[in-house]
Amino acid sequence: MSETLSAYLRTAETAAVEAGEILLAAYRKIGSREKGPGDLVTDADFASQRRIAEILLGAFPEHGFLGEEEGSKGEKSSGYRWVVDPLDGTINFAHGVEPWSVSIALERDDELIVGVVYVPLSKTMYSAAAGQGATENGLPMRASRVGGLAGSLIAAGMPTNFAADSDRQLSIMKRLSTGTHSVRRMGSSAWNLARLAAGGFEVCYATSVHWWDVAAGVLLVREAGGLVTNLAGAAFDRDRPELLATNGIVHGEVLAAIVEAWPRIGRVDRDVVK
Repeated sequence: MSETLSAYLRTAETAAVEAGEILLAAYRKIGSREKGPGDLVTDADFASQRRIAEILLGAFPEHGFLGEEEGSKGEKSSGYRWVVDPLDGTINFAHGVEPWSVSIALERDDELIVGVVYVPLSKTMYSAAAGQGATENGLPMRASRVGGLAGSLIAAGMPTNFAADSDRQLSIMKRLSTGTHSVRRMGSSAWNLARLAAGGFEVCYATSVHWWDVAAGVLLVREAGGLVTNLAGAAFDRDRPELLATNGIVHGEVLAAIVEAWPRIGRVDRDVVK
């Protein structure tokens, strides 16, 4: 790993840990307010993001910054931009349940080069740098080698406003709950992707995510040997709310199951699934 890339990764890990300490101090002791229907925001979100921005932009003032809670900072004149979710799983956090996490990624000319997902309650650090593989607490991690849906555990990321999309959501969940090890709705897309990269899940799908929710997790999955596309099998688009991540082995089978459940999802792009 180059010295520069290593410095970016170390700084991201430091920022995630310090943000995690802020979140831990507030956990179960905070008031919350509504940002939108069912979308809880706490003072901890903002405090976490501000500390992350202080550390990252203090170390790299020429970089841009995109965060969930306060939008963009910096000019991104260098071609670098940090993409941050200071508390992924806010509703879980506000209710005193797990999981919730801190997600930090770095783009260079729109390509992911660093990704960190930190879980403060367990002090687990998932890290990746482009071309360097992925680690869990410093040890190499790989996506699972499960070869089919029959042996797969699936994580679902669903919209807070479930009723507006209930037909599609229920159709896909019903299909993926049949002949598998089950579907879990955990409440933190960053954590879902990190656990897939570590071999816990074989499949993660989401229909309502933002780029800051999944940027770090996408790099973790790729560097751990997994595959990320959209729900129809075409190239993943950070500007669209849907994502399908797998261990790479079961990807084609999952895509076929999704299309079976919801034919309007689009065609399966076989060029993506090798």
